Amino acid sequence: MLARADEARQPDYGGRGEVPVERRYRERELGFAFLAGRAAEARELAPLPGFPPAPTGR
Repeated sequence: MLARADEARQPDYGGRGEVPVERRYRERELGFAFLAGRAAEARELAPLPGFPPAPTGR
C-alpha cells in the first residue's frame, strides 16, 4: 500500500483520474480509524449476547 506513496502520479480508485497523495492516504487513514473503532465496539459488546471475550493478542 505504501509502496506507491512516493510516486508522482496517484490514480484515484476508479483509475480515471488522479488525486493528491495527501488526500489518498488521509482517506485511507480515516477508513482504518473507523474500522478500528468498530472493532473495539464489537469487542466490548460481544459478551452481552453470550459470546466469549475476544482474545487480546498479548
